[in-house]
Amino acid sequence: MKYPLDELLDKRSIVQLKIERIEDPGDRKRLKIEHADYSKAVKEFAEEGTCTNENIEEWDKMLYEANGKIWDLEANIRKGQIGNLSLEEIGRTAIKIREANGIRVGIKSKIVETIGEGYSEIKINHASEKTLENYK
Repeated sequence: MKYPLDELLDKRSIVQLKIERIEDPGDRKRLKIEHADYSKAVKEFAEEGTCTNENIEEWDKMLYEANGKIWDLEANIRKGQIGNLSLEEIGRTAIKIREANGIRVGIKSKIVETIGEGYSEIKINHASEKTLENYK
């Protein structure tokens, strides 16, 4: 089974963030290999005519930004766990993470809808459900 494009782009954007933010050279080397594998699989979608390179670049940028925001917000919570944030601030940050994840899921769903391959996530009674609506 071929991996869905939305999942490939999502995973690749997360790996790109790790390459940029993780300092261990061994981990970065392994992550670069993983990134290259995802990139090869993504390229196949464009070569097959499933979507354009412009689509891929746009979706990649959007997912990179959404995942970067989630990463940064989660880092703030980790800082709070060592006493830098109040419980109220941690709660507000958790809500922002859910909203950012709704955006991420919405982008992935838009990819699925556009290319007609893969599976859209369905959120029912979920905090990020309203955010997701912006991408339908």
